[in-house]
Amino acid sequence: MPTINSRALLTALHEAAVQGAAPFARTRDAVSHWWRAHAASIPSTAPSPAPVYLIALGKAAPAMVAGALAGLADLHVPVTGGIVVAAHRAGPSDFHDLPLPDTVAVYQGDHPVPGPRSLEAADAIDDLLRSMEPGGVALVLLSGGTTALCAAPIASLSQAVGDAEEAQALIANLAQTLLESGLAIHEMNAIRRRVLRFGAGRLATALAARGATHIATFAISDVIGDDPSVIGSGPCSPDPLSDAEFLAVLDAHGMRARLQRAMAHVLGIAGAGAPPSVPAASHEAFARVRYSLVARNADAVQALARAAHREGIPRVIVEDIPLEGDAATLGDLFAQRAVHLARTLAPGERALLVAGGEPVVHLRDTIARAMQAGDEDDARIAEAALLPSGDEQLTGKALSPQASSADEPLRGGRMQVFAVAASLALEQAAARGDRHAWRVVLLAAGTDGRDGPTDAAGAIVDAAVPALARRHGRVPERDLLTGHTWFSLDAADALLRTGPTGTNVMDVVAILVSG
Repeated sequence: MPTINSRALLTALHEAAVQGAAPFARTRDAVSHWWRAHAASIPSTAPSPAPVYLIALGKAAPAMVAGALAGLADLHVPVTGGIVVAAHRAGPSDFHDLPLPDTVAVYQGDHPVPGPRSLEAADAIDDLLRSMEPGGVALVLLSGGTTALCAAPIASLSQAVGDAEEAQALIANLAQTLLESGLAIHEMNAIRRRVLRFGAGRLATALAARGATHIATFAISDVIGDDPSVIGSGPCSPDPLSDAEFLAVLDAHGMRARLQRAMAHVLGIAGAGAPPSVPAASHEAFARVRYSLVARNADAVQALARAAHREGIPRVIVEDIPLEGDAATLGDLFAQRAVHLARTLAPGERALLVAGGEPVVHLRDTIARAMQAGDEDDARIAEAALLPSGDEQLTGKALSPQASSADEPLRGGRMQVFAVAASLALEQAAARGDRHAWRVVLLAAGTDGRDGPTDAAGAIVDAAVPALARRHGRVPERDLLTGHTWFSLDAADALLRTGPTGTNVMDVVAILVSG
């Protein structure tokens, strides 16, 4: 594993990135600014001030609610009711130890694959909507994970199968299929929002139907491009795709043959049906929406770069182009770039290469490549790993070291794939006699603290990591190919475990290079 000093430095830089997109202060200031700007149009005098409702959805929901409450308290604005749907069981510290009004309910949804808790959370949002008084102000707080955490089927999907729980199972299968297919988040959400109860602007239309005069939406972006219709599948934003464009997305990824029959029928790619209708962009509800971007990946990347300068690293190179595409390919590419950079540094000189974004993992493509290469064992292992992981498989307890097998659950995320691919590239460079490969240490981690269905944010690796994994019985090349990267990184003691961070602005990569 990397030296203690390098690991400590990169861990500190990751924390700086997280704090650069911390939701509390940013949400507090954004809500306060919005309220002051719109106060004149909000009834606020006795005896009937406008009721105020908070709807916070996503991994950063608790901290965003705490920020909103702090901003409203400064303005002496009471909260009538609300709901928080988070990715974990939220406690007082998640709300910055601020008292939560009794009228604000807290739920935990399922992520990344929606399940019964997500359906329960969606039903609770419906209950809140039915209880809302007309003439109210809705503050909608969105962050990464929203799509899964409160995912529930649209009415036509439930009607098609005759049961809400069965329809929820179709939603879960759709999410699993899209994750396995390696689609980018904007592609996944373009498909999912069509069949989600609150996707594609349906939350905004529901709020307007309950008489909300203002729908103030504050978002922490977990998508490249920060598109409001993609963040959380656009609960308060119209769907920008026509039916023809939507069907083209499905066909571009061969979804007609992959989806269950009932889902394919509802989506309009089987039988004589058409895709589910979505609220038109001209719907009067969207005129009540005011959208504010609270934090984004660029904030985390810039905060990391500033922290590196404070740590005395004189040369910090920030990649302008977001990380997109296959995670393994990018890991290999960035490792090679870092080795090339090391050759240009003088003895004792240090530099840092920084990037942010969200790569993808194409596990089904990996299976196809393994079959084409004649490696049926690797293909079988990867195929078996596609089975959904239960909660008991996400605890992060180390398993007995062994070569990858079909008995092991799929465990590893895009940053862990990036890290293993990079470490293998560094090892190969060192094996060719390039001493500069030993002068590279790489951090690849998510800002939310959880990379894929694992207990780790990502990893910190160098050229020695593959050998350390092999010493404990792993085959990192096979783990990379079959979706088991967590096992190699855990064996090498290279994982970065931070716990939930309270924010989510995609991923960051920081590569420390020494001369």
